[in-house]
Amino acid sequence: MRYIYRNKIIRYTGLSVVLVIVLALVGGGWYFSDVLEADGLRVDHSVPENSVVVTAIDENTVTLKQLPDVDEEERLSIPALWGLTDGINYGQLGAALSESDGQVTRELKLQQGVFQVGDELYLERTGFPHDPFVAQSLPFEEVRISGELGEMEAWYVPHIANVNYQDEGSDVWAIFVHGRTGNRAGTIRMLGSFGAHSLTIDYRNDEGAPASESGYYDFGTTEWRDVEAAVQYALDNGAKRIVLVGFSMGGGIVVNYQLKSDLAKHTIGIVLDAPMLNFSRTIDKGAQERSVPAPITIFAKLFSSIRFGVDWSDLDFLSHADELTVPILLIHGDNDDTVPIETSIEFAAAAPSMVEFHTFEGAGHAEAWNWDRQRYGQLVRNFGQRIR
Repeated sequence: MRYIYRNKIIRYTGLSVVLVIVLALVGGGWYFSDVLEADGLRVDHSVPENSVVVTAIDENTVTLKQLPDVDEEERLSIPALWGLTDGINYGQLGAALSESDGQVTRELKLQQGVFQVGDELYLERTGFPHDPFVAQSLPFEEVRISGELGEMEAWYVPHIANVNYQDEGSDVWAIFVHGRTGNRAGTIRMLGSFGAHSLTIDYRNDEGAPASESGYYDFGTTEWRDVEAAVQYALDNGAKRIVLVGFSMGGGIVVNYQLKSDLAKHTIGIVLDAPMLNFSRTIDKGAQERSVPAPITIFAKLFSSIRFGVDWSDLDFLSHADELTVPILLIHGDNDDTVPIETSIEFAAAAPSMVEFHTFEGAGHAEAWNWDRQRYGQLVRNFGQRIR
């Protein structure tokens, strides 16, 4: 009798433990699927939060201090170039000169407007005022592109003679595609790099552009059609050869375009900067950063498929790397805490004859240019010369 009683206790205890574990996995997975929806899928046009305050400034330097009660601004003392702005005035932060009592003094190159002591600002990786002419004296035109869901805006920068290229480049167009939550300004650093016409585009869900049918970022599964519309615009205006440039999620969009579009035959080269090639792996990376157990991540993905219609297999461009048949310049920082560099390593290994892969030591997500502008620019110029 005691034996039977003891076995029942063990069995019931075991069932209770299993039930608790299942409930924890289900509850945790449901909760993290909400986080995934809010931080990953949901369209975000929010203005960056101010993170630093000016405590001293002169013609060539600025002293900044972290604002209290905001996320830590790690880039404040990192020796790389960052944009410093309040959304109107703009400067470039250069070398770090000194650091004391929580204040950092850095070189400053003022590019637009003025800063004063007491100004609250934020740092960004764009590195330039959000206007091609103000930023780099590039003449440009606002144009509209007719896409699948409606009209989208773009900057057109006409071909500018470039000593790095032998031909006139009149039939080469470079099309630039920004990343998630980004905008056209993030591409200014590379406009005109290929001695070609440049077209830097908006796509669905950008501010002022049509919304996607899902209401979410689709991470390349639908946005590639907007790149196709941009390529068609270029072809209609004299283009014969196309260079595609994608940053972060824009890299995944570009790759999916190249895999699916009938116009991909016009592509002569692709540049990818920290590309999001497998959204599932990116979610895994984010979960690890938040110390979310792997089983909960699995349940979160399952619930995201059910609740938000995420098809994880459609978001895997990495497994199709060997189908690409054009030269690719692939750049990734080895300190990327958003998109795992391992996906770029695997992408390059899957298509070694097509992919030229370069890592930037210490650089975070899509920050390779900020860390080493000279090397970055040289890689792009060399690639442009090679594919022409």
